[in-house]
Amino acid sequence: MRGEEAVKGAVTVVTVAWFLWNSASSGIQGQVMGVVLLALVVWSLYPGRHLESSILIVVLLSFFQVSLSVEDFIASLFSTYGGSGLWIILSGFVLAKAMEMSGLGNRVAIWIVTSLGANPGNIVLSVAIANLAVAPLSPSTTAKAFLLLPICTGLVEAFEVEKGCSNYGAAVMLMAMAANNICSTAFLTATVPNPISAQYIAEATGLDLGWLGWVRMAFPLTLILLAASWLICVRLFRPEVRETRETLDRIEGLRRELGPPSRGERIVALFFAIALVLWITDGLLGVNAGLASLLLSLLLFIPGLGVMEVRGFAGEVPWGSITLFAASMFLAKAVGQWRALDPVAEGFFDLLNLSSVDPLLFTVLLVLLSMFLHVGFTSTTVYATVMVPLVISMTSLQGMAPQAVAVSVAFLTPVAVILPVNTIPNIVFFSSGYFSQRQIVLYGLVVSAVSVALVLALGVPYWRMLGLV
Repeated sequence: MRGEEAVKGAVTVVTVAWFLWNSASSGIQGQVMGVVLLALVVWSLYPGRHLESSILIVVLLSFFQVSLSVEDFIASLFSTYGGSGLWIILSGFVLAKAMEMSGLGNRVAIWIVTSLGANPGNIVLSVAIANLAVAPLSPSTTAKAFLLLPICTGLVEAFEVEKGCSNYGAAVMLMAMAANNICSTAFLTATVPNPISAQYIAEATGLDLGWLGWVRMAFPLTLILLAASWLICVRLFRPEVRETRETLDRIEGLRRELGPPSRGERIVALFFAIALVLWITDGLLGVNAGLASLLLSLLLFIPGLGVMEVRGFAGEVPWGSITLFAASMFLAKAVGQWRALDPVAEGFFDLLNLSSVDPLLFTVLLVLLSMFLHVGFTSTTVYATVMVPLVISMTSLQGMAPQAVAVSVAFLTPVAVILPVNTIPNIVFFSSGYFSQRQIVLYGLVVSAVSVALVLALGVPYWRMLGLV
């Protein structure tokens, strides 16, 4: 542990030193690139300090962009992604907390995972479907992981298997982990990296993927990838247990314990349905859907509704995640405006001599490389902030439309399934003890390779048909 802390400290000191030297000797493009590197290091090495580090990143960006007045700075920060992205994510956090406090999220998940009986293969499939159902409910994949973990644990314990010694236990938890990643690709609000990627694409190409546009782009391929990941899971880790009357009773007992829906659950369901309509119609009704849904979600604090209390909510708000998103969006806007990562992209492009590569092969190589570079990141938010603009720049250098590769990488950004440390949800499910690191690496490598193949074989033609690439 001491050695690890020493390495982190050394990397931090070197990064800060380089950042200070670069900031003093470079123009605005180099200064923004320095902030990107600093953000990459502090966000990756100190995940528990996202609140402080994100505030630092925003302050540094505002300092370097000295031409901005206070009014311009605020407008720049809150106008990212059509003026609605930040508000949509904030309203998503509020609604997600309401679902947790009312019990609605738990009810939805349990109802789905108990709907396919007690056949082990069907249970693994039901875990995947449950993830798809809760995906649009919250922009926090960590919150959704903690929602599903006890449910998955109950499904495994119903068969009385031993931790670390059961293919069935490994299959349930690995499927829950992978589906948490994969289902986040389907909706703009399912995870923070999605609006960040959309911001980069909009800055570079003018392609505006709103909530509905993102669903049209991603949802069909998400379903295919989810089905493929389930088939891989039950083939690699074929469940060794069998359905019995006792296991069926235990699983059905999970649903019986829920009881009838409470008044709070019904209210939250109504509010979320209205918010969902606002997100879907963003840009069609002439209103800021994100701000409208945020104001709607704040009505849940009205005492008479009996759903949420300001005092209890304020202490549990994931301020670190919210500020990380705001800082990432602001950083994405600065990177796009000043083309800050172009020199890095040009360096890689020349080093690998990509100018002589056929465009089709270039696309395959860049998507494949981007997918497996997930192993170097501990956050898909940080990954999106760094990788998507690099891909856009390198694709432009190849003489191709930036979105030709960027849409593929943006879709695959949430799919980080190779190592436990790639995302916090991975760690959450790994900590259950039902699968080993060797098992997650095996499963993750196969799923990652299949993901790339499906995107290139099915996704690109489909997106070309939609006019996105």
